Amino acid sequence: MSNTTTIDSGRIGGRQALTVALCVLITLIEGTDLTLLPVLASRFRDAWSVTQETWGSILTCGVVGTIVGGLLMGWLGDRIGRRTSLITAMLLMTAVTFATTFCTTVPQLMVARFIGGISFGGVIPAAVALVAEALPARVRGNVVALVFLGQAGGGVLAPKLVRLPMMAGPWQTPVLWVAGGCALVMILVVLFLPESPRYIDTRSAAAGGPRRPWFEQFAELFTQGRATGTVLLWVTFVGICFAVSYFTNSLTATFNGAGKPDDVGIDATMYYSLGAMAGGLILPLFARRWRGTMVLLAAIVGAVASCITIALLLPAGYAVNMSAAFACGVFVSGAFFLLYPPAVQFYPTHIRATGIGAAIACGRMFGNVPSPKVAGYMLGGGGYTASSVFFVVAAPMVVSCITLIIFDRHTRRSPAVAGESR
Repeated sequence: MSNTTTIDSGRIGGRQALTVALCVLITLIEGTDLTLLPVLASRFRDAWSVTQETWGSILTCGVVGTIVGGLLMGWLGDRIGRRTSLITAMLLMTAVTFATTFCTTVPQLMVARFIGGISFGGVIPAAVALVAEALPARVRGNVVALVFLGQAGGGVLAPKLVRLPMMAGPWQTPVLWVAGGCALVMILVVLFLPESPRYIDTRSAAAGGPRRPWFEQFAELFTQGRATGTVLLWVTFVGICFAVSYFTNSLTATFNGAGKPDDVGIDATMYYSLGAMAGGLILPLFARRWRGTMVLLAAIVGAVASCITIALLLPAGYAVNMSAAFACGVFVSGAFFLLYPPAVQFYPTHIRATGIGAAIACGRMFGNVPSPKVAGYMLGGGGYTASSVFFVVAAPMVVSCITLIIFDRHTRRSPAVAGESR
């Protein structure tokens, strides 16, 4: 009996629980590392006297790096294993976090952010594939969404760390050393992480055959009736990734641009991340009762509504602003977490990491990359109000709603294309 058959017919055991727990810890560290530089934005801009547009360019370098990381590490995950790919991404993340503390010029920081983006982009495909393939098909989608709670938790932890008295001072605070040290420890922990049993089955079946280059694996995303579904998934990812990138990188700056104190902007990022954790806990529970695609659609609609709400309520007081930021976290990040189960189910095991990595890469290329630049332009010299930025963020998610509906109808009409449970 194969590992796949045993997993799907069996109960969740200690080894599987360990895989989920370790991947949550890994994404916690990744989320903390990813959020640190945005919440240190005001310190950095004061120290180096850079404009909002320059700051947006620095953040964009990181996003471009995540595209490279998503494609490269996704391919490596299918070629050398999910576990080895994850360790590689963690090693890179540790090295670049320490290196960032020595940056003294904008070009140096751009390079560091780009390399860091490669590591950030590589962690998610490997961790998602590991968790998805360690669990029975009946619970896979829900638990994959829960893994992202770690990343959202990092978004809560980073503002807390920055505010510790011992972390006061220039933007290269000890918090970067703490984050790098935690990443280093996690590398040692990942050594105890078991390889994906489904990946082992796939590699065993292919033993003795020729190794396929990346472009052949990528081409399979468009064969056997998968082309339409792949394109629709990519467009759906773009709208959500645009919004997630904005809230992750530019929410603090937007509140500053609205005339709010720096602490209010940092708190908004923290409350957004708390909402993301709540969304990651609650929305998958609905997905267990109703079809996951419909729950995702409802989350995107909620995300559009919450963006419009925070735009209208931005001039209000602290409590209203934080409540609106929390609601955005629930629906925007909640929708992002629920994006992965459809991709996991759509692609078969032998191209799953490649499919997930490609979808993330597309979402980041056309969603994450322009988001900081658009926000930087609108908040800098564009002459737009801070509230108007939220309306711009909502627009691509409307497109995601439309493409997701089409994707759902397409896969329901062609069940042989989707419904992957191998």
